[in-house]
Amino acid sequence: MVCKNKDEADQVASQLLQVNSATLITYRRSEDLLLNRPAGEVVLFILADGDNAAVLGRILKWLHYRWPDSPMAVVGDEGNDEMEIVARKGGAYFLTRPVAQWKWKSLIQYLLKRRNRKTTRAKPAQ
Repeated sequence: MVCKNKDEADQVASQLLQVNSATLITYRRSEDLLLNRPAGEVVLFILADGDNAAVLGRILKWLHYRWPDSPMAVVGDEGNDEMEIVARKGGAYFLTRPVAQWKWKSLIQYLLKRRNRKTTRAKPAQ
């Protein structure tokens, strides 16, 4: 998760603790993510640091290239139509601030179920 708002990171962390199946890695800036890529499987990327639309578009393209099967979500302010369009064109879910606890919960649960279905289908028959 790339975010400047500790409260947003805490909300996501609490949801992950409830399912107890993931670790949250946070970055303050998108550049930090680019320079210090996560190792291992990535379940979800959340970009909530407020980059401008052009930077966001480049980052989403890079993430999609590097981790093509990992879903992405962008958190932006209500009324920021340009950011929402760039996020959706980049294949990301778009959430508006403030993100309610139930939205984080439903996003994480949906993505974990989706990942489990892919993992189950990918296993070879015995």
